[in-house]
Amino acid sequence: MPAKAVASETMEIGQKGGGKHWTAAEVSARQEAAGKLKRKVPVKLKPPDWLSPEARRVWMRKLKEVAGLNATAELLDVLDTEMLAVYCNAYVQYREAASRRPKSMDDIKELQVWSRIIASYADKLGFNPSARVRLVKKRADEHHDKFGKKFD
Repeated sequence: MPAKAVASETMEIGQKGGGKHWTAAEVSARQEAAGKLKRKVPVKLKPPDWLSPEARRVWMRKLKEVAGLNATAELLDVLDTEMLAVYCNAYVQYREAASRRPKSMDDIKELQVWSRIIASYADKLGFNPSARVRLVKKRADEHHDKFGKKFD
């Protein structure tokens, strides 16, 4: 049975406004780090020229999905253009391979390869909740406690 989805806001600072055994400073560092992921200037992402028309449709759909989270600026940057393009291309390749109705082990292996690539890029691009929370946690952990690195 799959694990229940948890909202990223809950994972950032916990259900009750803090983590297990977190100090007030750690909670505020998490909240501050989450705030830093919000960009002041909106980003305009354009698909690269080499992307196929089908992959461009996936590109536009993915941007709409991310925009629906009000997270485009936090998750995607102009530097992510190529990575998003590879994700979209892999998605199209997977769909094409799946539509051929896998008949052999080689067909199934091809589907597995494309699905691994898609999952890997989705994680890197922040398309799943755990990836978004890792971004917030990384920023929060940049703030060290009052003892510094003496006890790390």
